Amino acid sequence: MDATGNSNHRRAVIVLGSVFLALAPVAVYARMGTVVLLIATLIAQPCFDGTMATLRRFSKNPIVIVGALLTLWAMVSLLWTPEPSIIDVARTAIVPVMGLLLVGAIQALPSTDSQRLARCAMIGGIALLALLSLEVWTRGALVRLILPPEGIIPPGQKSFVVEVAARGAAVLAPLVFIFTSLIYARTSRASFAILFVAVAFAVTQASTMDAAWLAVTAGAIVFCVALYAPRMALVGLFGALIAYALLAPIISTYLLTPDLVPMTGAVDMKWVGTQTRLSIWQEASRLIAEQPLWGHGFDSTRVLAKTAPLISGTPWSSLPLHTHNGFLQIWLELGAVGIAAVVIMLGFTARALWPMTARPQHLAMTLATLTSTAVIGLISFGIWQHWWLATWMLAAGLLHLTLRQQQV
Repeated sequence: MDATGNSNHRRAVIVLGSVFLALAPVAVYARMGTVVLLIATLIAQPCFDGTMATLRRFSKNPIVIVGALLTLWAMVSLLWTPEPSIIDVARTAIVPVMGLLLVGAIQALPSTDSQRLARCAMIGGIALLALLSLEVWTRGALVRLILPPEGIIPPGQKSFVVEVAARGAAVLAPLVFIFTSLIYARTSRASFAILFVAVAFAVTQASTMDAAWLAVTAGAIVFCVALYAPRMALVGLFGALIAYALLAPIISTYLLTPDLVPMTGAVDMKWVGTQTRLSIWQEASRLIAEQPLWGHGFDSTRVLAKTAPLISGTPWSSLPLHTHNGFLQIWLELGAVGIAAVVIMLGFTARALWPMTARPQHLAMTLATLTSTAVIGLISFGIWQHWWLATWMLAAGLLHLTLRQQQV
């Protein structure tokens, strides 16, 4: 390999290694900084021609093709979006593109450099868990040293200081099984890997981010099933995701209703988040029924939220800035056409992962990561939130890096 190639690889390892190490403080203290980290990975690109070659290679992937069609449909939907902005579509679409370039940069690394990068990623994962543990179990000790004292917290709301750290659990959860697999690949000690998962579960369960511990739990279950029944796990997971994607509005209208969690007083405050989400999903489903085929247009939820009624007996809107459910948001904004594209992407992804059924350990880590990400995506956050999409892309890069280490 020539000197230029070696220099490019060294730069890529330094840049990507720094990004993965920086993920710990960013996730815990400034999760929106995941976008900045993803942008920083562009420095790892060798040159303009190399970047374009990477994009051309990925452009032949059927998943990427359908994703591009979904983006095109989002742009078309601006014709009937209440407050159209093509810039918002472009800013959202560029995040997955940067993710593809990140994966391409990792693919281009020779084995030795890949192992060096994996070491940085593993250290970054351990640092993320350690820092998050400190902040969650001390109720934001380091944050309190920086932020001014909080005033009286209104009923039903949580301390901002506590929330700062707890939100970091949403970044950790999709990455737990990636870091676990890296630890096992680097140390060959199953006990270390199991300890990482156990601590991750404990810290996410102690946080105020309920979706995070649910994600880790669901990921662990899928991981175990995939190890012993890989084909059943693959078909079962994607079958369930496709079925729910297609039926989400019906399920939220007739099955997952607020009546499942009746609120009778302060003793039920722990169920406020659950009932609120069920109410939001029901309102979103009602709006979906008004425009089921085409949807209300890209990012229209923010506009529809302005006139949404309050949830009965609460001061909260029945439709906030997003639906807290990725499938319902796509249904609401892009209609059946948009959800059809998502279902096709899921089908292509399942087909691409099928050869992994011959390598259960690889498949288990991959499916556990997808499961953890899906759980949070179907309970919290908006599907177009840039920091959340950037977290997906960083997870994709780390996932590819980890799969390479398992093949060494």
